[in-house]
Amino acid sequence: MEKRPRSDRPRSSSSSNRNSGERKSPKKGGESRSNQSSRSDRPVRPDRDKNFSKGPKSLKPAAEQPRRLEPEIPQEIYREEIDKQLLHELSSLASDNAEQTARHLLALVYFMPEDPQRAFEHGVAASARAARVGRVRELAGIAAYNAEKFDVALRELKTAFRITGDPSLWPMIADSYRGLGEPLKALEMGKAPETEKLDRDSRVELRIVLSGARRDLGELAAALTTLECKELREENPLWSARLRYAYADSLEALGRLPEAREWFNKAAAVDIDQLTDSNNRALALAPKN
Repeated sequence: MEKRPRSDRPRSSSSSNRNSGERKSPKKGGESRSNQSSRSDRPVRPDRDKNFSKGPKSLKPAAEQPRRLEPEIPQEIYREEIDKQLLHELSSLASDNAEQTARHLLALVYFMPEDPQRAFEHGVAASARAARVGRVRELAGIAAYNAEKFDVALRELKTAFRITGDPSLWPMIADSYRGLGEPLKALEMGKAPETEKLDRDSRVELRIVLSGARRDLGELAAALTTLECKELREENPLWSARLRYAYADSLEALGRLPEAREWFNKAAAVDIDQLTDSNNRALALAPKN
């Protein structure tokens, strides 16, 4: 199978790390993470979690020791707040367990942008403490996905879906199958009745994933066809740059270089945050003098 391009992965700056205010992530020995992969190509959840860390309750350090070996939670986390909805969902737990679970979720949010592995570890800890809380399993799955622990992501996200019935997890679940080298299972998800419940943004994200699954199978023409939709000509900050980039990438793979260059330029035109290398790709396809 062809190694899948970064452009065909859904974006995952989800509930856990959006709209939560600016945070300074803890540094590890002054190490810069500027060379890490962009977070631009993973699922977005615009309908959820807008107030994840803006709830009314601050979490204070507790004196009790963890019940199991768990990752350390930095002191900065105790200044963060958590939203009412999640506090309500955690109310089914014993109070000390609910509070520690919430701290792990806040640590997951804190580390997600700069240290996906550490965020993943906090997701594992939260999931172990609150295995029956759908939102906890969802966030643990997103953290696992960002850390490319696709087997764990698949387990957590599928469990979250069973608990909550929220179909917006579908693109990330499908791409987790791709991450495990099972593109056919990703394509099966595209035929499931749950896709009828997806909102427009999630449908576009799933379209990008399914196109990537076709490329995994070497079906380049089908990959291109999957991306041919009216949204290609729209300007949406969540997915337009990545959708156009994936389309251009498929055109190039088929040897349609002038068209590929045109669409790389169109992707660059809407890529305000420079989440892709569209400009460089277009330049590379420029006619040589």
